[in-house]
Amino acid sequence: MKTLLEQWKANQEQKRAITAERWEQEKRWREQDREEAKAREAAEQERKAEEEARLAEEKARADETYRIIYRAHLGVLRTAATISYVSLTCHEDTWTFLARRAFGTWKPQWLTSVAQDGSDVPGPTKKDVPFTKNPNLTPGRITKHENGMQTVEVSGDNLVAILERLWDGAYSRNPYKTLMDLDPNRSACGPLHARISGWLEALEPGSASKPGHTLVLDERIEASGLT
Repeated sequence: MKTLLEQWKANQEQKRAITAERWEQEKRWREQDREEAKAREAAEQERKAEEEARLAEEKARADETYRIIYRAHLGVLRTAATISYVSLTCHEDTWTFLARRAFGTWKPQWLTSVAQDGSDVPGPTKKDVPFTKNPNLTPGRITKHENGMQTVEVSGDNLVAILERLWDGAYSRNPYKTLMDLDPNRSACGPLHARISGWLEALEPGSASKPGHTLVLDERIEASGLT
């Protein structure tokens, strides 16, 4: 009888020891899990901090680049504003694109922005959409050439308007303007702005206010005699 009692007690002691060992093992596992979770959290926070720092650095660089480009753009506008007029030679489709962006409306066949009432010179009528800014192109300031080419006498004031709208189309950070700009040819804004800006920047100092400048937006005709 005594032996059975001792054996039972030993079994109970062994069970308690096993239970205690399991408890200690589970505690160690939980502690390890907590430490691993803390390590992962710390690593994730470090990664997020590094990512935020990288994005902040990229944004700072982008903002500085934008400021530099915009200052250059303002310099181009100042030059454009001093020009009396430019004989702009380009395809009528190019001019239509420029005019619609700068003045709100234009039709390829128009030869003037002056409203026409029974005149033989093609131009807008009272039924057409009004200009957001009237380019004041009187009869004779647009000359048609072969193959759809034409020359338009563009004032400095109108050149500023064109450059501003091209800038908005290519570089604007205004999300509303970007969302509302549904022009399928919008991608042309950047190259055209760069072409006109480069031409203005290449003008000799002091010559901008002199009349008679010629700007060609089609390299195929530079040697044709139209310029």
